[in-house]
Amino acid sequence: RNKHGRIVIAVIDDGPGIPEAQRERVKERFVRLEDSRSRPGSGLGLSLVTAIADLHRAKFKLGKGFGETEERPGLRSELIFPRHKG
Repeated sequence: RNKHGRIVIAVIDDGPGIPEAQRERVKERFVRLEDSRSRPGSGLGLSLVTAIADLHRAKFKLGKGFGETEERPGLRSELIFPRHKG
């Protein structure tokens, strides 16, 4: 739980990351960044996470990960669920 009582699920790595200016864009269907166009995939993964987060009224945030270099800044993906009132 975070300081506001919301449940947070985070996955953090030290890979190539996603440039800050592109983090919202990659949540759209079929969007693939230039660096990933030569790799397999359809650009649906993060848009599916966004749709599932929306169904559960959660926020889906992308940020800087554990990386220590500019070339490999890493990525932090978070699902932040609303407080349960029950």
